[in-house]
Amino acid sequence: MAPDASGPDRFVAWLDGSPLSRDLVGGKASSVSRLASLGAPVPAAFALTTRAHDEFTATNGLPRRVAEITLDDLPRVRDTIMSAPLPASIASALARGYRTFAERMDTDISLAVRSSGTAEDSAAFSFAGLHDTVLDVRTLPALERAVRQCWASLWSDRAVAYRLDRGMAEEASDIAVVVQQLVRSDVSFIAFTSDPVTHDSGRIVIDAAWGLGESIVSGLVVPDHITIGDDGHVLDYTAGDKHLMVIPGDGPEFGTREVPVPRALRRHPVLTHEQAREIARLAHNLSRKLDFEADLEGGIAGGVIHLFQARPITTLETSPIATERSTALVVRDILSIAGAPGAPASNLIVSQE
Repeated sequence: MAPDASGPDRFVAWLDGSPLSRDLVGGKASSVSRLASLGAPVPAAFALTTRAHDEFTATNGLPRRVAEITLDDLPRVRDTIMSAPLPASIASALARGYRTFAERMDTDISLAVRSSGTAEDSAAFSFAGLHDTVLDVRTLPALERAVRQCWASLWSDRAVAYRLDRGMAEEASDIAVVVQQLVRSDVSFIAFTSDPVTHDSGRIVIDAAWGLGESIVSGLVVPDHITIGDDGHVLDYTAGDKHLMVIPGDGPEFGTREVPVPRALRRHPVLTHEQAREIARLAHNLSRKLDFEADLEGGIAGGVIHLFQARPITTLETSPIATERSTALVVRDILSIAGAPGAPASNLIVSQE
């Protein structure tokens, strides 16, 4: 059930009940709420709703539409988001959510904080890799900073370029934030319920690597690439060169860190065939319930599979590796406006996330 628009928790919506609308919690959080409602193995999560972002924006006189500003204004907008005081009502709501996690997780609190734009992860627009994710958030001050970073990423050069290229300059831009228990994955994976290259809905494609999923989505490694047939058998397993992995940091203020993978494990398969088949079965069953071909992110910790998010597959024409898909979108979109009037090339930064 959605929070009361006038109640004390109108800024926080837990994602463990009925599905919530993307207008309230953004695309990513809406998909998490739907996965949870279907009984998928989703870690506990809440969304800081679009109402919180609306209140912060109104309080600080921030823009709502790309058409209201120039590209030269973007650094100032991001600086304001990172430095302006949080309204007390938002800070209190965020603190209540954090305390709930602290009670559930005792002293071992570790959170993943992900942007959840209202146009993000839709059937029409992906925004893959354009809005920020902050992993291994452990303290309330760090959570507040991570929320601000997610809000600020709505006004990154790359995100604005994407909206401009798609004729969205006059549309109001809104964003929520997912705050989810971080699973300290031994192995992370991205599963496509339809082959994103051949469009074959009878095949499930999985990319997998050691540690947290940032090594895959940020293009840090070449993951294992597995293809599962419609009969559930592994058709192909190609082990990638996984020379490093991303793991939680050493302390509450350090975030994640990259560490070398032992040489003996670099090209060793991260999944057994049975684990790959189990992921494929889960993905296949969910795609039928979701009514769309999905791109699912998840991890395995202690032998247990967890799902973190789902999105429609919107970029079937590109590589099956999620990072290449996302990066191709980002590069193409920024280059497409780099020569536009009033778009200084020095402000356009291309990077992988």
